Amino acid sequence: MSTERDRRPAGAPKGLALGKAPRGLALGRAARRCGLPLIASLVLSGASTTGAEPALSGYFEQMLQVDYGPDVAGETLIDYSKLRIDLTAGSGENRFAFRGNLNAMQYHTRTGYDLALYLPEERAQELRRAGGPTRLPLPENRIYLDNAWLTWDGTPLRLRLGKQQLSWGPGHAFNPTDLFHEKNLIDPTYEKEGVAALRLDAHWGIGGQASLIMAPGATFRHSGYAVRLATYLGGLGYDLALTAHHVRDSTAVDPATLLRQEQRRDALGLELSGPLLGLGCWLEGNYNWMEAEPDFARAIGGCDYTLENGLHVMIEALVDLRGRRDAPYPLRDWLASLLCGEPIGRGWVMSGADADLSSLLRGSLYVFGAYDGSILVNPRLQWWVAQNAQLEFFGALTAGNENGAFPPGLYSIYARANVYF
Repeated sequence: MSTERDRRPAGAPKGLALGKAPRGLALGRAARRCGLPLIASLVLSGASTTGAEPALSGYFEQMLQVDYGPDVAGETLIDYSKLRIDLTAGSGENRFAFRGNLNAMQYHTRTGYDLALYLPEERAQELRRAGGPTRLPLPENRIYLDNAWLTWDGTPLRLRLGKQQLSWGPGHAFNPTDLFHEKNLIDPTYEKEGVAALRLDAHWGIGGQASLIMAPGATFRHSGYAVRLATYLGGLGYDLALTAHHVRDSTAVDPATLLRQEQRRDALGLELSGPLLGLGCWLEGNYNWMEAEPDFARAIGGCDYTLENGLHVMIEALVDLRGRRDAPYPLRDWLASLLCGEPIGRGWVMSGADADLSSLLRGSLYVFGAYDGSILVNPRLQWWVAQNAQLEFFGALTAGNENGAFPPGLYSIYARANVYF
């Protein structure tokens, strides 16, 4: 697990060794033929008419994912290319600013995942008996709007409209108070696709902030709403925040169709982070009132420390009362994990370290130990081969309880190359 926060969008699916392709605005056939140049030119021309100085940046990414399973002959390959174009207009004294990016992705190998590869044998058989699909399809080509928002800054008020990031919480591998995004457990620092929303922020003093959010749905009743009140406790040196959500939850999956099932979800949350005995510590959690399942609480806490030689060590623990206490876990829980990024069971403890191996090379090793006796090992190596180019190798391997949250015999290897401009 990398310690860099929100670097760029994830292409890998959620869950143990997979997740799903990013959601977003998929354009039609005409847009696929001329979409990226056309949309970019429209944004740039629009920025020029308002007197703004547009800036363009981005990166090209090539990714290869190889997955091995204990009961599947051979390997599963996923290979894709991605081009990201970032557009920025408006800055300085200009109260209006635009930020956004377009992603174009093309898959070169298989366009789907065999879910049985990532399930315990009993659950794989149950999925087949359900009579529904057993593969998670991925699009061959996709051009989509990842983020695009307009900001009006009238300090101390700020209004932001459009597809944007709504990530909350200090947790590293999982965020209980973030009900708008999903994380990939083995690659949690990738940027997440933006959420269409209206957001109003008010700032005061040191660390004082109030945020009001509306994520429009089909109707006002089906829209998502959130409030966050934050402050800095100067006497203690801690950041404190209270959160509230009223959203349409879609983290449950129907095994017969692999379609997400929606229900109303209300939540109250707490975030706390600051120093303790020389360590950096954090705590994050919430209580959730569910429309179609039992209410539950979940929390995550951890601490980290950087030694004088630059070695960064971290430990983090998740307690999730939504999950079943003991293995084997029901198929619905597995599908919610693989397709929605939800934890399995009652949680895990993660520990590990990362450090610079040279001026251009950084390595890390993190281990997740579930309370059911299964483990997941997550190594990573990052190599800056040039000032604007990076190679990254990481993966996951599992061991322990065959019915646990990390069933043994799964191996995933990722090789990723990025060139920035």
